[in-house]
Amino acid sequence: MAIFLLKRKRFVVSVLFLVTLFSWSIINKGEIQQIRFHTDKNGNLLDAPPYPPLTVFLFGSDKLGYDLGQMMIAGAKYTIGITLVVTILRMFLSIIVSAFIYPLKPRIYSVLKSTFEPFSVVPQTIIAFFILVSVLWMPIEGFQTPFWQRALFETIILVIIAIPNLTIQLSDEMRQVEKEPFIEAAKILGARRISIFFKHIVPHVYEKWILLFGQQFIQALQLLAHLGFMKLFFGGSYIAYGDSNDPPRSISYEWSGVIGDSISYIFSYQWIILVPIMFFVLTAISVALINDSVKAFFQNKEVNQAKR
Repeated sequence: MAIFLLKRKRFVVSVLFLVTLFSWSIINKGEIQQIRFHTDKNGNLLDAPPYPPLTVFLFGSDKLGYDLGQMMIAGAKYTIGITLVVTILRMFLSIIVSAFIYPLKPRIYSVLKSTFEPFSVVPQTIIAFFILVSVLWMPIEGFQTPFWQRALFETIILVIIAIPNLTIQLSDEMRQVEKEPFIEAAKILGARRISIFFKHIVPHVYEKWILLFGQQFIQALQLLAHLGFMKLFFGGSYIAYGDSNDPPRSISYEWSGVIGDSISYIFSYQWIILVPIMFFVLTAISVALINDSVKAFFQNKEVNQAKR
């Protein structure tokens, strides 16, 4: 598998992009360069923030003169790390729950499936927003809970809202495999249910789990971006009450927070919001290309097995 994937340029480039960005973000101490006024050697004013891309900074700056490129690097560990944790927990918990659900009798399973259906109709963004707004939106007296508690609560919600649909999807695949003749043969020979699950069902569905992992990663990434547009930032949205007209600010440099914080500049200083969107898109494309490469490997594996 490793040799096949390493031969695909799209896989190698995508992995290098994600690993480099995430590692650089962890190594980086969070220091972001700021230039309040751009002057020449004689001290004459040349420009004031926000600076456009390819001038003072490669990706430009925000309204306070902070380097947007460094902000993206500083926020990568939060955006990619949070998304990765949420995806792992979604898959892990859904697999465990589906392992107990798939053997249920058809009538009970049908009722359970009908119960979970509303979660597939209502967008996850709407569900997450109404649950999280009271926790992440800073009240006038300030936050009464520490950052880590708000971040943990948001992570738990982002995981839980996806489990019903994901569990049913995984259970359906397991039930489909259970209908195969070799499963019935294993039951006749006296195989235990746990043995059937690990020796017969898992080998037939684990490839789909791997592909589903990439899909869930992209979905979680989109969910964070949507919440950012709704000005709900990871760990909390700082609100400047009083006479200030400043928009809600992100406590970290997580990308969705940078988007929500700068959305008012979309018609004047577009790069401030387009840069974090670009990083979101590049990350999603990288994961999609990795998923595509893995899918190509599984398809190639099936073709080789068929030839034998």
